[in-house]
Amino acid sequence: MRIVIIGNGIAATSAAVSIREYDMENGITMLSDEHAPFYSRPRLTEYLAGKVAFEKIVIRDETWYAKNNIELMQGVRVESVDPGHRAVTGSFGLLNYDRLLIASGASAALPSFYNSHLEHVFTLRTKEDADRIAAVAARSRTAVIIGGGLLGIETAYALAERGLEPTVIEVFDRLLPRQLDAESANMLQDMLAQKGLHFLLAQQTASLSNEYGMVKISFKDDSALSADMAVISAGIRPNISFLKNSQVEVGHGIIVDTRLRTNIPDIYAAGDCAEFKGKIYGIWPAAKEEGEIAGKVIAGQEASYHGSLMSAKLKVASIDMASVGDITIGSQTRAESRRDGSSFRKLFYENEKLKGAILIGDTTDYFKLQREIAQSAG
Repeated sequence: MRIVIIGNGIAATSAAVSIREYDMENGITMLSDEHAPFYSRPRLTEYLAGKVAFEKIVIRDETWYAKNNIELMQGVRVESVDPGHRAVTGSFGLLNYDRLLIASGASAALPSFYNSHLEHVFTLRTKEDADRIAAVAARSRTAVIIGGGLLGIETAYALAERGLEPTVIEVFDRLLPRQLDAESANMLQDMLAQKGLHFLLAQQTASLSNEYGMVKISFKDDSALSADMAVISAGIRPNISFLKNSQVEVGHGIIVDTRLRTNIPDIYAAGDCAEFKGKIYGIWPAAKEEGEIAGKVIAGQEASYHGSLMSAKLKVASIDMASVGDITIGSQTRAESRRDGSSFRKLFYENEKLKGAILIGDTTDYFKLQREIAQSAG
């Protein structure tokens, strides 16, 4: 039996690890569009900052694939999936499969104002992206980061570490709108400002252009800002375009059931390209969990997926931040907050059950709270 895995990220690799726990005999071929073995994508900003060599963020080097009888095809492009002939085609030619896992991940989302012909405008998703950004940063003084989410903040600080003056632009009125409430976001913003980051909040970008060797960012309120370079950090979009005409059912992502199966027999999906009960999680822990379960199912084991707990953990500029669970305020929500110097803690309860938590500074209770919230949700 030949198992083909499209992807080489956390979901794909976790699936391969799970398969090999039960099956060392059947062949596994992994198809990657990158020219590198499996590395930690969350640590790319450390690499961009120049704090670590790329080898330090590699998790599985070439010897691991050989030891586990896994063929890794790097730098290849998947163009189509043909379930009728059980085949995947692409720049590598044609590859037949008995079972197929699609763990193709996601790419950086590109807003409507993006123009691929612009100079010194980037997204950060891969090692190659980080290398391109670093090359321009080496001869730049200022940078704009469009997007005040986790990656946007980490990218801004990475560029600050390289000596640039970064400004983060966010369309919402606070940073990390998915992970923080207004109170905690204001505290984090003040702490980051002391580390040299600048912020423009509640600003909607209208267009980008190149003027006089700079990147000009024009806003909907007719104001503008120029910088030597810009990085767009506006979320992700699943890599699923190659499934056109495949009959694999897609919504926002590839629709899967509790066993990570698609609507086509022997085709599975996991990670940032997969949609479970209308949701694409887009976070490392969820992709890992989905990959592990998909691998077990492919190997013939009993396993099921019931969704993941939304969580985020960030350490930037020596500031620790964590958010887990549901932090929205409803009619039945009760919130308790405590601030002690540079530490902040806020817990969210619904019907006296813990449903969410925000921690800034002291995050030692993160995993304990994560378990308690998961138990409450279960």
